[in-house]
Amino acid sequence: MYSTVVPADCMSPDEVINSSQPDVVRQGCFCDFDVIACTRNGILSLFAGILTILCIYKIVRLHQAPQQYYHQLLVFYCATVECLIVIVHWVYIHYPQLELAAEYMKMLQLLIVCHFYLSRSVRLLRRDHLSMKLVLPALIAFFAYFSVVAVIAIVMSKDTTMECFDPYWVMMSAVEFFLTQLFLLAGILITKKMNEVTTLESARRQQKRNLWSIIIAFELSSLTTMLFDAVMLILNPQNASCADIYNRSQIVYSITYLFLMLFKIVVPIVTLLAVFHPVSRYTDSNQEDFLTSDTQYGAFQARFASPGSYRRLYQPGTEDHGIPWVPPSQYASPARRTQSFPKLPSIQEEHEPTSLSLPVTA
Repeated sequence: MYSTVVPADCMSPDEVINSSQPDVVRQGCFCDFDVIACTRNGILSLFAGILTILCIYKIVRLHQAPQQYYHQLLVFYCATVECLIVIVHWVYIHYPQLELAAEYMKMLQLLIVCHFYLSRSVRLLRRDHLSMKLVLPALIAFFAYFSVVAVIAIVMSKDTTMECFDPYWVMMSAVEFFLTQLFLLAGILITKKMNEVTTLESARRQQKRNLWSIIIAFELSSLTTMLFDAVMLILNPQNASCADIYNRSQIVYSITYLFLMLFKIVVPIVTLLAVFHPVSRYTDSNQEDFLTSDTQYGAFQARFASPGSYRRLYQPGTEDHGIPWVPPSQYASPARRTQSFPKLPSIQEEHEPTSLSLPVTA
C-alpha cells in the first residue's frame, strides 16, 4: 500500500537506517518527489477526476428524472466521494486513512448493488418474504462488519514503512470477495429465470449483458484486491518494509500499483456509469406507480418495457392518449372480424403482470 513521508525523528531505528535508500512507496508529487511516481499519480488522478465529473452529471440527471432512483443515487454519491478521496490521496496527502475511507465507499457501492439484485432474485423465486428475513439482515451484517473494521483500521493505522502488511487490508478484501460471490450466485439465478421469460430477444440479451458486466467488474476488482493484500501479508516476514517487496524499484512499483488501482477503483465505477441511467417512459398516471415503484421492480428499470406495460393502451372503454375505443361492430362485419381476429387477447388486471422482466438499467 502507500503512505506519506514521516519525519526522521518519528522513525524507528530501522527506518532511519533505510531512509538513505529511496522508498518507492512514499514517493509522489509533493512528498519525496519522483518523476515516475508523480506521473503515475497524475494518470490515476486524471482518471478519478473524469469519473467524478461523470458521476456528478449522472446524479444531476437522476434528480431531474420524473421517477425516483434511490439505488442509483446512493451508488453514484458513494462513487463521487470515493473519487474525491483518492484524488486528494494521490495528489497531496498520502495517508492510509484516506485509502481505507475510499475502500469503504467502494464496499458501500457493492452492498447497494447486491441489495437490489439479491432482492430481485428471491422475487423471481416467488419468495418475497426472504427479502426482509434473509437478504436484508445478511447485508446489514456485512455493512456492520465493514464499518467496524474500517473504523478500527482508521483509528489504529499508522503511517509507517510497513503499513501494507497490516492485516485489516485482508480482513476487508476477503469479505468483499465473499460478498461478490453471493452477487455472482444471484446473477446465475436471475439469468436462468430470464431464459424462461417470453420477451424480446434483444431486450433480454441487453439485460444479461448489463447484469454480467457489473458482476465481472466487481469480480475482477475484488479478486485483484484480495490477491494483492494476501501476497503483501505473506511476504511480511521476508521483507523489512513495503518498498523491499519491489526491490526499491519505482518502475516495478508504479506498474504494479497502476494496474491495481485500475482494477480496484476505475473498472467498477466505469461499468456502473455505463449500465445505470434513468429511463424515459411514457405512461399514464395509473401506471406510473407500478413502473417506478421501488418496492415492485426497484430503482433500476429495464430499457425496454415488457408487454404488460402497454396493456392499458388496448383496454376497452378507455380513452388513453386521446384515442377512444370503437366497438368492432362499428367498423367490421362479424364474418370479417372472425377471419382477421380469430380470438381477441384476454385482458388482465393492472396488478397481474403478463411476464417477468429483469430491470437491470434505470
